[in-house]
Amino acid sequence: MPVAWNEDDPRDEAVLVRNLSQVLRELVQGSRLRQVPSVAMAQEWHRKIYEGIRLPVAYYAGEIRDSDPKFPELDGYEVQVGRHLGVPSAQVPSELANYEAALREAVAVLDNEIPIFRYPDDPDQFLSLLTLLAYAHGEWVRIHPFANGNGRTARLWANWCALRYNLPAFVRLKPMLDQYLSPRPRRSAS
Repeated sequence: MPVAWNEDDPRDEAVLVRNLSQVLRELVQGSRLRQVPSVAMAQEWHRKIYEGIRLPVAYYAGEIRDSDPKFPELDGYEVQVGRHLGVPSAQVPSELANYEAALREAVAVLDNEIPIFRYPDDPDQFLSLLTLLAYAHGEWVRIHPFANGNGRTARLWANWCALRYNLPAFVRLKPMLDQYLSPRPRRSAS
């Protein structure tokens, strides 16, 4: 039976926030490159998010649930969020291949409609972009490819899509980065 990973260790919160902040900065910096979306990108984000974090099994960071013998703890690792089951681990690779293909097709269309450095300039473009964000987030959560951290990765996908088309990264990451990144009140000199 695989070793469960259900929650982050609270002692790691500051490192987690720092890592998430760095990944988000990298997404902002790379947003104009219009990189082809790939599952490998998300795996790298996941590795960076969990760098220096206490994990039950080290390779849980960035590796997907499936039947790869190199990662035995992820073979048969099934997930459930509330009453909702994630995709069975044996189906995760094919679901991710479909996800990647759908994202690539969608961004190819939007890239032709929304030039670099331009905002969506009509309601249909904006609706298409919002649909892409919803798909990128929702499908990642449905597939639940990692042992944990799928919600964070799904929010990064949504922000990646927004940034690609000149919108701000408006999907809030958890833990909430703004509580750590906002300026602290200064103490009075008295």
